[in-house]
Amino acid sequence: MSFNLSQLVQKHWFHWFIEFPDIFAQGGFDLIIGNPPYLGGTKLSGTYGHALCEWVKWEYAPTGLSDLAVFFLRRDFELIRNNGFVALITTNSIKDGDIREDGLERVLAAKGNLTFAVSGTKWPGVANLFVSVFSLHKGLWDNKPRILDGHSVPFISARFEGYADAGQPALLNQNDNRLFEGSKFLGDGFLLEHSEALGMVGRDQRLAKVIFPVINGEELNNHPAQAPGRSIINFFDWSVEKAAECGEAFERVRILVKPVRDQDNRAIRRDRWWQHAERAVGLYAALKGLNRCFAASATTKHLSFASLPTNLVYTQALKVFTTDRWRDFTVVQSTIHEVWARKYSGSLETRLRYSPTDCFATFPFPREPARATLDGIGERYHEHRRQLMLKLQLGLTKTYNLFHEPEIGGTPGETTAWLIKHLASTPSTCSLGEAVAGICTLRKLHVELDQAVLAAYGWDKPSDAGPSVDLKHDFYEVDYLPENDRLRYTIHPDARKELLKRLLQLNHKLYAEEEAKGLHKKKPAKKADQNGGELALGLDLFGRVPDEPQP
Repeated sequence: MSFNLSQLVQKHWFHWFIEFPDIFAQGGFDLIIGNPPYLGGTKLSGTYGHALCEWVKWEYAPTGLSDLAVFFLRRDFELIRNNGFVALITTNSIKDGDIREDGLERVLAAKGNLTFAVSGTKWPGVANLFVSVFSLHKGLWDNKPRILDGHSVPFISARFEGYADAGQPALLNQNDNRLFEGSKFLGDGFLLEHSEALGMVGRDQRLAKVIFPVINGEELNNHPAQAPGRSIINFFDWSVEKAAECGEAFERVRILVKPVRDQDNRAIRRDRWWQHAERAVGLYAALKGLNRCFAASATTKHLSFASLPTNLVYTQALKVFTTDRWRDFTVVQSTIHEVWARKYSGSLETRLRYSPTDCFATFPFPREPARATLDGIGERYHEHRRQLMLKLQLGLTKTYNLFHEPEIGGTPGETTAWLIKHLASTPSTCSLGEAVAGICTLRKLHVELDQAVLAAYGWDKPSDAGPSVDLKHDFYEVDYLPENDRLRYTIHPDARKELLKRLLQLNHKLYAEEEAKGLHKKKPAKKADQNGGELALGLDLFGRVPDEPQP
């Protein structure tokens, strides 16, 4: 690897062993205390240049470019002597996803041991962010105290859990091409108010082929009706000549979008400025022929899937489950799936970042014959929740805030006072008593839904997996959330740990079955299809079937 000499001078390279020869003659520092910087992988090259990025990938191979904090952690661990310590306060994503795999897991594999950890706490300064605090020992730490979130535990994992797992979950073939991220349009000029869309189509009927309602995570989580708030222009994979035939819509995109896309660092986005940057062709292909799908916000406080029509454009802020079967909704809406998602996905501040690869592609669904029994409870649950949100005039997030509030159905307090004020200030005709009863019914339905999913796995009674699992729904403080926001109406912590163990075992079993069938043979790499076919979206915003196929 070569470096430009001017770069070396500019970077002011620093060598610990030259500056502190007496320390390193004894094997390194006894203790390093730090607050390493946090900078996501895609921003590293822009800030520090490609030379540094290439060097750290080489130095810490097979580590990727997940986060700058990873390299500080790895370097700190190298600089301490055997039986030395590293104590850090850092981003709470240090225990999540690629950052965990590149950092803590590598260090623990190199004879590091976590002795203390606070998995999530608010930053003590003025910044509104959540951090993790931990200490790391180099060398054995057998039969010595370890403290995790204020509790004595026998072990602390890289996920900041008090037990060790039986390996990592594997990607399952059965989940391929079932959950997709929505479109990334990249250019606000594509967006239209509904009134603008209706006016444009009124002036030129041809534009009904390229204007659709579009829904994002904000509308899914915070609007009572979960209805698209705007429309969007979508030229699919059309040529510029074909798109130009849609006069007014094309001119709008040319004037408002092209200048933005001309600044993009990817040539294909500059060259195809009239098309959405990421068209999610696979998503719309999978939706073809379905009369509904189920979507969840990619970043969310409460993991909640909702039924949506298939004649929409979905933004990248949504993860879309391309099935119209209520049995599938029942499984992903259950606490059984949520505890898996919470463990194997990352987080942003206090919110879950739902990862299709980490927590959906690996999730072991119950066998299909058993899953067929879940249709009824899933549909009843969803319909009650939908009606309740409309009555309360609240979105998913605030509805589930009430769901997890023991005061609702218990002793009235501040939340009850807020709810009374809210109901009085909205068009809702729902009384406080009806609101409380509706939330309590939603809890009962959630218990019924969880029990049905548990039975679909066969874990409601003794089985080969072990004794029956008692979910014990109630209000508990859960250790996977920040310390100031841990109270949830959920399953017992012991049930959570048992379910995670069984789900991981089932994941490994299903993977072995798929591997025996030859479903995991390596396939030759394929080029990304930048010009996928046009696929039907169904009814457009105006209730008509477009004359031409759409994506």
